[in-house]
Amino acid sequence: MGSLIFDGHDFGELFAYGDPTINILASTVDYAESSSRNGSIVSGRHWGNSTVSLRLGVHGSALKRRNAFSMLGAWLDVDEPKKLVLPDTPDRYYMAIPDGGVELTRGIRGEIGTLAFTITDPIAYGETRTLTVPSGGSVTFVVGGTYPTLPRLSGRVTPNSTKTWGVRLDDGDFFHIDSTSTSAFDLTADFGKRTSTVNAALALPTLSSTWFELTPGEHTLRNDVGSGAVTVTYDERWL
Repeated sequence: MGSLIFDGHDFGELFAYGDPTINILASTVDYAESSSRNGSIVSGRHWGNSTVSLRLGVHGSALKRRNAFSMLGAWLDVDEPKKLVLPDTPDRYYMAIPDGGVELTRGIRGEIGTLAFTITDPIAYGETRTLTVPSGGSVTFVVGGTYPTLPRLSGRVTPNSTKTWGVRLDDGDFFHIDSTSTSAFDLTADFGKRTSTVNAALALPTLSSTWFELTPGEHTLRNDVGSGAVTVTYDERWL
């Protein structure tokens, strides 16, 4: 069993706590009314926010208790989601933000507080994997997790005679990018943010390219156009 860690802070350093109460996989079905039939039509479904709540306890002098909760206030003073690691899955994290105040119950020798987080992304992120597609070659690999992930590419590559470089996934979807010459250039591409650069300058992929995703399972990624080794990085993702 691991520790509950938020934004790099280990709650076990200050508090005793029990198992968090977790509400995950919160989904909402979207319906549309139809004048030509009874009932409604399912038009889609989307994932909503999830929640985590837990009880914190601290014992000792009044000063020790007050200092612990003062430090907690500093830990929770964030204005955007941060990494939240739950005790039962220390190899994964959620993106969460504290929600609401800390409700305190004071006793003679201790205090107990209730703390809640809102998980703004329903996906848990696991291990970061890195692999290399060799120049003119391919690499076969297995994506773990249970939810598709989006890769990041980087490397110094050389376009072909038509000033294009690219990779192809499983002999299907491909990502090609054009250069202004046939000279080697430094490439970056973030498929999650849908941004790519050539020599640090913004450069769009070709119109027929796809910001493809890596589904769980086996894949082959190969140099499709041009040459040069490229590094592929991705995070395993879990529902």
